[in-house]
Amino acid sequence: MGRSQYSNCESEPDNMSKESSADAPVNPPAAVNPLAKPAQNSQQAGLSESAAAETQAVKPPAEPTLAKQPPHLMTPLAALWPTATTPKTAVKPAAPQTVKVTFVLLEPGAKQVFLCGEFNGWASDATPMKRDDAGHWETTLALAPGRYEYKFIVDGNWKHDPLAHVNVWNRNGTLNSVAQVRP
Repeated sequence: MGRSQYSNCESEPDNMSKESSADAPVNPPAAVNPLAKPAQNSQQAGLSESAAAETQAVKPPAEPTLAKQPPHLMTPLAALWPTATTPKTAVKPAAPQTVKVTFVLLEPGAKQVFLCGEFNGWASDATPMKRDDAGHWETTLALAPGRYEYKFIVDGNWKHDPLAHVNVWNRNGTLNSVAQVRP
């Protein structure tokens, strides 16, 4: 066997004949740069675009997911329902809705009147009332919807509201007036 046309080869392979070596290209194919763009790779390697796309992006197969078994008939519903998730953005809790409620008592001869009830912890001097020229004592409070028991203190004496639609007996054996606040 003689020397090949290639300078870096020692001998020809046994399966190649002399005629096939004459038809072989004089220059070896250019090396393919794996970091080059796909269009350059396919041109340099002499590959079609589809073959270049197949060789360019080889992704490992996704991990297999196991099928879930159906829940047993005796499984509690709470275990099957998805749990509530908190949103990623903080939602400001809504302020409790309040309603302005005006309390009025007609006591023209009174010198001092206070409003006491569940809304102020029954504090006897927490909510003073103001008198108008006609003798009406009045105050306005912002209350959340609900049911509130209350009384007036007129010159130091406890008095239920004579104009209240509902009055209930308290544990002291006297009446408390009831204000039902609706939104």
